[in-house]
Amino acid sequence: MTTLDADLDRFVARLRARLVTGAATYGDTSFTRPAAELVDEIQQELEDVAGWGLILWLRLERLRGRVERVEGTGGTDG
Repeated sequence: MTTLDADLDRFVARLRARLVTGAATYGDTSFTRPAAELVDEIQQELEDVAGWGLILWLRLERLRGRVERVEGTGGTDG
C-alpha cells in the first residue's frame, strides 16, 4: 500500500465517520433537503474554510518571520 492509498483510506474513514455522526445528530435528512438549502450549507462551509485558511496563513506568516530572524535572513514578526 502506498502512502497515497493510506492517506486516502484515512480520509474516507474520516468522511464516513462524519456522515454517520451527521446522520445521528441531524436525522439523516440531508439527502431529502431542498437543493437551495444544501447550496447555502456549502457556501457557509466554504466561508468557514476560507476563514480558517486566513487564520492559518497569518500564523504561518508570523512563523516565517521568526524563522527568518533565527536564520539571520531578515523577516518581520507580522
